[in-house]
Amino acid sequence: MSIIDELNSKFYAIVYTYKTVGIDNLAHHYLREEEIKDLYGHFKGEMNVVQTCNRVELYLFTDYHNYDSILSYLNHIHNKDITRDATIFKGTRAARHLFEVAAGLDSMSVGEYEILSQIKLSIQNAKKMNISNKYIETIFERAIKVGRRVRQLTDISKGKVGIYSVAVEMARNRIKDLDNRKILIIGAGKMGNKIAQILHSYGYSNVTIMNRTKQKGENLATKFGFRYEKLDFSKINDYDIIFSAIFYPTKISANNTLVIDISSPNIFEGKNVITLKELEDFSSEMNKLRVMETWKAEKIIEEGLNELISDLANLKYDEIISDILTRMEEIRQKEVERALKELKKRDAEDVLNSMSKAMLKKIMSPMLEKVREAVKNDETNYINLILELFDNGKLSHSKTKKITTEQANERHNSGNGDN
Repeated sequence: MSIIDELNSKFYAIVYTYKTVGIDNLAHHYLREEEIKDLYGHFKGEMNVVQTCNRVELYLFTDYHNYDSILSYLNHIHNKDITRDATIFKGTRAARHLFEVAAGLDSMSVGEYEILSQIKLSIQNAKKMNISNKYIETIFERAIKVGRRVRQLTDISKGKVGIYSVAVEMARNRIKDLDNRKILIIGAGKMGNKIAQILHSYGYSNVTIMNRTKQKGENLATKFGFRYEKLDFSKINDYDIIFSAIFYPTKISANNTLVIDISSPNIFEGKNVITLKELEDFSSEMNKLRVMETWKAEKIIEEGLNELISDLANLKYDEIISDILTRMEEIRQKEVERALKELKKRDAEDVLNSMSKAMLKKIMSPMLEKVREAVKNDETNYINLILELFDNGKLSHSKTKKITTEQANERHNSGNGDN
């Protein structure tokens, strides 16, 4: 099986994104760490899971029947048939999709940097959970390299990109003197942290963090020199702008204060609420400025796919050489043990000669058996390859058959000797 054939038969991507299922429905597809581990226990192979506010994607390197069991178990976890919503890519198409994601081509904001960090973090987490191995890790390492190269060689990431940057940029467009306004961030998780970081980078200091968990909220506030208050929706009208980044079971009305709600699903409603859907529309306008750069990125992705095939070929080479050397070392160790025993009874030169012949015979035996089969099946190309490896040069069909027949007969006649 060729490298491409193996990739096409064993590598899969099960994809849910804001494009395919919508932002609101995406929340129903997230997997907790214990669910990912449990999922991994139901198939034989390698896995990685990329989960962001815009996508849930499972990448598998496995046999087809194992891939099918993953879909069944996903339905079991969610107690409904969610695989109907999945977009499934296979082989080089799955690799291309991953590279497009790493390059930022599939993001809400084309060219965003954040997704590259999220992909890198996903493979780190996969290693910690022991669900990935050399094939998935090799594919993801190449994806990260492609993503970096796209940003280095194109202007696709020029300007403000990423959902958090878009959120802050929209606030700056709506409220010109934002540095003189009271800003509230609801939520001290990953999204709240990102918003706080961007606001801090602009020099905004009149910022309050509200969070249900006091310690987490205080830590984030202290980190950037902001204030902390306990979560209290009755105080939202005390602020000029609110960034919401939490999960909450009920809707909150907000009509007087500008709210940018990046929660999924959104929790605020009202005439001054900007949702993820509106951020997507705003992002779309920004993306138009980057469309002209996508063809350059696609060319880099194509190069990356060719490099991936080379990566996988090198991986396969390392496996083969490792197996060969391991077998040779086993033979060597056994012959050394036998020689040490024989040295007590026989001449050293005689023992060394016997040991070296035995080693050669055992090492070469599998290959010579293959030569025997090649002679029977008239496989001239295989015979020529073996001869070329030993620097004998390629021979004509008739001469190859003559020589290799003699070698095979000699091997057969000597087969009754020492084992």
